[in-house]
Order: sequence, then structure tokens, then C-alpha cells
Amino acid sequence: MVSAVTTSSSMPGNGKFTIGIDTGGTYTDAVVYCRATEKVVAKVKVPTTHGDLGACVTKALSEICSSGAVLTDDVCLVSVSTTLATNALVEGGGRPAGLITIGLEDPVTKRRGLDHLVRANPILRVSGGHSPHGLEIDPLDLSTLNEWILLHDSRLEAYAVVGSFSVRNPEHEIIAAEAIVEATGKSVTLSHELSGQLDAPKRAVTALLNARLVPLLQRLVTGVEDSMARLAIACPLMFMKGDGSLVSSDFVKARPIETILSGPAASATGAAALNSVTEGVVVDIGGTTTDVAVISGGLPASAPSGAKIGGHETMVNAVRVHTEGIGGDSHVQPSPLDVEPITIGPRRVTPLVTACLERPEVQVMLEDQLRRSAAREGDGIYLWLREENWTTQSRAEATIIAALQGRNAGRAYEEVVRSGLERNALNRLIGLGIVGAAAFTPTDAAHVLGVDERYGAEPAHLGSVLLARQLDRFGQPLARTGSLLAELVLNLVSVGIAQTILTAAADHDGLPVTHLKAALEAQTHLVAPLDRQRILDISAAITETVTAVGASAVLYQNQLGLNLGTKCTVPEHSEVANAYGAATGMIRLAKETIVSAPRRGLFRVHAGEPSNYYDLPAAQEFAERDAAAVLAEKMVDAGASEFSVSHHWQINEALVEERQLFVEAILKSVAVGSPI
Repeated sequence: MVSAVTTSSSMPGNGKFTIGIDTGGTYTDAVVYCRATEKVVAKVKVPTTHGDLGACVTKALSEICSSGAVLTDDVCLVSVSTTLATNALVEGGGRPAGLITIGLEDPVTKRRGLDHLVRANPILRVSGGHSPHGLEIDPLDLSTLNEWILLHDSRLEAYAVVGSFSVRNPEHEIIAAEAIVEATGKSVTLSHELSGQLDAPKRAVTALLNARLVPLLQRLVTGVEDSMARLAIACPLMFMKGDGSLVSSDFVKARPIETILSGPAASATGAAALNSVTEGVVVDIGGTTTDVAVISGGLPASAPSGAKIGGHETMVNAVRVHTEGIGGDSHVQPSPLDVEPITIGPRRVTPLVTACLERPEVQVMLEDQLRRSAAREGDGIYLWLREENWTTQSRAEATIIAALQGRNAGRAYEEVVRSGLERNALNRLIGLGIVGAAAFTPTDAAHVLGVDERYGAEPAHLGSVLLARQLDRFGQPLARTGSLLAELVLNLVSVGIAQTILTAAADHDGLPVTHLKAALEAQTHLVAPLDRQRILDISAAITETVTAVGASAVLYQNQLGLNLGTKCTVPEHSEVANAYGAATGMIRLAKETIVSAPRRGLFRVHAGEPSNYYDLPAAQEFAERDAAAVLAEKMVDAGASEFSVSHHWQINEALVEERQLFVEAILKSVAVGSPI
């Protein structure tokens, strides 16, 4: 695909230009943003190379620089949102790392999915640890550490350390980390630096996953930095975290796990910024998935207990996103055994309208199949081999690979798949990216109806007719015409997106999703009696504005507004909202400090080495000073030029014999600053 650069007619501003880049599932987008005028100066789309994200980031930067839209000397910041960490965890990837636990008993290390992780990552349990009040329970015993390192270090690329109540006193974690670095020289993740929460198994999972991601993100950062050097872009490089804020490349090298859900976070912050949303819902309709997030106070709402990704529960503060496997490139297939005549997604395929541009033989196949008098399974599906040197896992896979090898043009589905086993094997190969597939998608449906005119519509018309004559569970054609089939597809996509938005809103408002589903089912089945007027109405609506972004957002704007009973807006530059979010992001860091009460009248501040006070206001004052100092240092490391710090206290008390007794106080400190 030829990438296209769109530039403004002039280059306003005073040299304060930011390049924002987002590596999406289908395309990598880049925008040049002028902070002085708050305008987009240029934007570019290039195909995402999943095997090497650094390559597509480099290409996007090169396209921007070669377009003449901005001089490299005028670029003051490059910021990136990346799917690398998310994809690695979802796919079970990451590099091998070792885990050292301090003062955690064996049953504890089998909770929160930690037992599953340590099957592939060795674990060493040592004595030590602290009490909930930060007092040492047992001395730290590292006598077995060197022998364990000698046994495992040759196949490990990083380490993680988690100690019992290390968030109340991190001394043992720090000592263990120093010993590991001295022995190996490799990166060590300390659990107390990632979260201030007490749940040790969950903290261990977070630390170990972070350690496994460190080598991957370091390579990506190095690749982007090398590209910037080759293009003579001499400015800071930042990455977007999963909560929608920016951090420096050095920060993310040490804490890469904080970039999980970076893409949805960039989408949410970008959409909110493009439409000036402080309260509302944003929906990003992509090629593969649709992501929905709630905006509250101008920021994406976060998952309260930490992000869950790839089956792992973490302590990472990230956007609370609801994802539906439906998008512009979702495969539309007949479902003759189901109530709904067709299914859409979650598998992504190449739309027919774009496949024919690179593979003219696809249209020849469509025309040949339409000349037949009857429909066949697999009509309208075209296959080709993406990876030649794939080691097959079964005889069925070997049969499919053999049928496609040596044929650069590819083949029709019916020429490749001849059994149920081969069908299942093909689905796996497509999911792994070994085999490519072109088939009818919502993008094609939009071209049939003329609401999308980016490509020639003839392949879409042919595909719609082929799909329309497939049979439903009653043996009837799915639709009388290709146009009616296309209308059905776009309607089902709109309904699916609307239901995902309603689910996100219900989750935000604390309504159990099961209750919402019951209401939606009742709404579907509510039919007016023939002999009298219906007096019951069941409906669900969104009270705030819905902002839709993504290349195909405009196709569903009106229908979403009707389905949700609210205004649906598609702002300018919606097709590059993620990159816009990366370009306009701020640096935001948070710290939580606990003040406990070991006994009545004694207040212990857990900040580094615990400090004792006999007056609560004095303890609070010290906690705020310490939090501000720690955040100031971290904000500088994160790349902030100027910042402010705010504090919020939560005092927890218990009613005992009609008296309020102090239990603990939680200080939540937040620093916010500009990256330039």
C-alpha cells in the first residue's frame, strides 16, 4: 500500500512541533502537531509490520520527514503509543526472566496465576520480609542466590524481586536487587516500584511480567532512537502508558509493563482532546476491534483493581476499556446453524476492495464463482501463503501449506480446504498470520451501499451477491440482493458497537452487565399485541455525547446516535485519533503513601524506611513532603519540564464501642506536567 501524507497549507508555530505515532493492528499512524496553535500540520498512514514494530515506526517517521511538512530541527518531541507489550502478554510472549520471592510461603506463590508463570520462569524462595507495619520479621537470607543464578542465568534475560510487605519497607528487595545486579549485570524489577498495593502474589505477577517485557521494549526504544538519529531528529522520545500519560524512553525501558493498553489509552485521550470531551464515551472503530472507554474529568476512566491482559491480573493503572472483536476488516460469514444468519468477526481478513488492488486474480475468482448456478461453501474467500518456512503442527496444516506453496498469486478456498480438519487447521494458520485471507467485510458492505468510496466497488458487489445466496438454517438465501445483505451487515455492526458502548456505560455506573443484558433481551422480544396498543416501553440510552473515531467511524455515526438515543460526533482527524492522543499527551505520575497505627497514639509513615510520629497532622505533613520529593524526581526522569503536585487524603476509621478509632490514612499524590 502506498502511504499518503496530508499536510496543511502553511506551517504555523514557533518550532514547537510534536510527532505522535501509534502502531495499530492494521496501520501505523503519525501526526505532526503544533502545540502553539493546537493544530495538526501533517498526518501519515503506513502498514503495521507486526514482526518488527520498529520498522513501521521508522517508515512513518521517514514519510513525515520526507514530506517537507516540518523541518527536523523544529521537532521538539516524538511520542509513541505501542501495542508491543499488550501483544506480547496476550500471545504468551516476552523474554525468560527469573523471580526471587522474599518471605513468601509456597502456597502464596501459587495464587493469582503466579504458579502458571513460574513454570516457564524459574523461581527462588528466600527467607526475609516485613510485617504490615514495616518491621523486619526474618533476616534476609541470600545464601542460595549465587548458586541459583549460576544454574539459571545463562537462559535468563532479566530478573524480578518481590518481598513480603515490601510496599511498607522495601529494604530487602533493594538489597536482593543489588546482589543480582552485581552477579549478573542484568535488569532487575522491584515490585514495590510498580505498585503500592499489598497483594504480594499479584505484585509478583506484575513484576515478573515487567521483567519479561524489558528486553522487548528496550529493543523497540533503541530502534526508534536509531531511526531518529539517522533522520537528524534530535529531541526527547516518549511513550504513552496505559493510563493515557506520557513517560520518557528511559522510564519505559525499566517499566515497560506500564505501556500495556497504550493503544486504547491513546485512542481515548486523542478522541477526548479532538472533541473537547470532559464527560462522555469514546469509541474507536478499528479494522480488527472496537474499543470503548468512558471519559471522566477529561481523562479515561481506569480499571480500579489494575489492568487484566492475556489472562494475567496486574497492578498496572490502565484505561478501563471494553473491546469487541468487530471492525471494518472483520470477516462476514454465513452461520446456517445459528439464529442470526451471519456472524461478523472476530477474525480479521483483507477486504475484497483492497485485496483486488494487489491481487487482480481475486476479482477473477469472484466472477467465476458467480457464473455457477449454486452457492458453495467458501465462495468469495481467497487464500495465500504469508510465511513459507512454517513448521506445520499437523497433517491438515501440511496439506494446506502444500496447496499454497509456490503460488505467489494464491488460490480459492475451495481449492485448498476439503475437510473439517483442514478447515480448523486453516483457521489456526490465519490466526497465526501464516496464511492470508481475503473475504467480504463491513468495509466491502459500505462500498456496496456507496457510503464508502475509497476504492473501486465492483469486488464488493460481487462478494455481496455471493454471500447473499448462501443459505440460512431454513434453507433460504441470506438476502434477496447483495445490497440487502450489505444493509444487514452494517446494521449488525452498529448494533454490536452500540451494545458494547452500553456495556461500558453500565460497568462505569456500577450496573451488573447481566442486568443490562436482560433489559436488552426484553427490548428485543417486546412485541406489540395485534389487538391493542403497546403500553410498555423498554429502552437504554447514553446520557452523554458519544465520540466516534477510526477510519470507518463516519459510516456508523448516524445509526449509533439513533441506537443510543444521544448525539454521536466524529471529529476532524478522527482517523488518526490514536496518534493525536500520543502527540498531545501530558506526563502524569501518582504515588500512594500509607500511614498506619501500630498502636494507639503512634502513626507510622511507610515511605522508604518507615518513620514514626505521635501526631497525625505531623505524620501527614511528612508524608506529603516525601511524596512530593519522590514524584519530583520521577517526573524529571519521566521527562517533565514543569509540573504540579496535588494531594488527597482518605482517612479510614472503625467504630469501636461508639468511638471512632483511627485505622490508617491513605495519601494519593498526583503530579501532572508538560513534556516540553
